[in-house]
Amino acid sequence: PKELIVAVSADGRYAINKTPVEGRSVEAVAAALAENAKAGKDSVVIISADATAAHQSVITVMEAARRTGLSQITFATQNSARAGAR
Repeated sequence: PKELIVAVSADGRYAINKTPVEGRSVEAVAAALAENAKAGKDSVVIISADATAAHQSVITVMEAARRTGLSQITFATQNSARAGAR
């Protein structure tokens, strides 16, 4: 309930806790964040972006979180299969 996992797909679509967000604007993402932030300002936004997602898509999530008053933002990371093969 405290974590908001925002998935960013390669083609710029968003989902919050696996629920698709209608629209790709900062306003649409901000509205979805506000609706899903059950812990209010204590909610933690975890951005999980596809490696090929546009930089702007991630910035959109960060701006939406700022507008919603959510200041705790972190990034989910994954090791690539390639990196593990070294």
